[in-house]
Amino acid sequence: MKMTCILVDDEPHARRYLHDLLKNEPEVEVVGDFKNGREALDYMTKHTPDVIFLDIHMPGMDGLSLAKILNGKKSMVIFTTAYDHHAVEAFELEAFDYLLKPFDKNRFTQVLERAKERIAMNSQADLNLKVKQLFQDFESNQSPHLTTLEFKERGLHKSIAVNDIICFEASSVYVQVHTATQSTLYRTSLSLLEQQLPPEQFVRIHRSLIINKDLVRSFQYLNNNTFKFLMENDKSFVSSRSYYAQINQAFA
Repeated sequence: MKMTCILVDDEPHARRYLHDLLKNEPEVEVVGDFKNGREALDYMTKHTPDVIFLDIHMPGMDGLSLAKILNGKKSMVIFTTAYDHHAVEAFELEAFDYLLKPFDKNRFTQVLERAKERIAMNSQADLNLKVKQLFQDFESNQSPHLTTLEFKERGLHKSIAVNDIICFEASSVYVQVHTATQSTLYRTSLSLLEQQLPPEQFVRIHRSLIINKDLVRSFQYLNNNTFKFLMENDKSFVSSRSYYAQINQAFA
C-alpha cells in the first residue's frame, strides 16, 4: 500500500522540486498539490493523506494556521520553509519534521524514510487493534451455552442447531438427540450436556430426559407432582415427581 502525500507551497518551483524528489519513490503517491492552506484544507475535508509537505509563509492561510486546524488529525505534517525561527512553534503543533530550505536530496530522503517507518508502525498498530477488537466482539457475541451440536457419523461431519432439538434422552452412557426429522446418538452424558444447554430454553423433566421448552405444544398437570408434555413432533412425555420444583419454576 502506497504512502499518500500532498504538497502545499505557494512557489511553483518548490512544488516541482518536491515532485522531482518523489518521482523515483515507488512507495509514495502524490495525490495533490496546492498553492495555499485554504486549497489544502478544502481537499482535506474529504481526504486524509498520510503526509503533508507544508510551507509556512503563504498568502491567505499560511502553513502554521493550517497545521493548527489539522492538529490531532492522522496526517503527518512535515514543514518545508526558508525560515528557521518557526521551528519551535512547528514542533509545538506536533509536526513530524522540519525541512529548512534549501534542503538537499539526502536530508529529504532521511525524513521520508522516517515517515515511511512511522506509517508502517502505525498501520501495524491499527491492524493489531482491529484484530483485537474483532476478537473481543466475537467473544462478547458468543453464547456461553451450546448453540449447535457437532457430529461425526460414518466419516461425515454434520451439525444440528440446538433450537431444532425437541429433546435429549439418555441412552446408556450417551444421549439420543431427537429433532422433528431424525434421532442421532451424541457421545456425552445427559448430566454434562445439561450444564451446557441454555437454562432458559431447556428443562430436565426426568433423570433420563431434557426437553426444549420452546417446542412444547402443550402441557398439563396430572397428579402427584407430575406433568404431561405434548411436543411439536406429537410425542408426549411424563415428568418425574423429583423434578416437580424445577419444572414448576421453568413454566411458571
